[in-house]
Amino acid sequence: MNADITLPDPEDRKAVIDFAGSFNGYKHHGSLAACADAAEASRRETLEELRNELFWAYRVGNHRGDDAVVKVYVDLFPHFERLIGQTS
Repeated sequence: MNADITLPDPEDRKAVIDFAGSFNGYKHHGSLAACADAAEASRRETLEELRNELFWAYRVGNHRGDDAVVKVYVDLFPHFERLIGQTS
């Protein structure tokens, strides 16, 4: 699974937003509350934790009407690279 992930360029706003929305944290965690709790914990030990944190930033940004998800992605990018690099 990890080798199948292609990280978008942090400069490509549309690709970052598409990537963030391609993981459903609500479904993965079973509820909005569980998704939010996991995202806010910022454990960053697994790809699922990173994808959930990014998904949560995407959903919050949609609610607020901003692109904060892009900044969150830039912050998470080294963690994604680290975890994907461990599995390839």
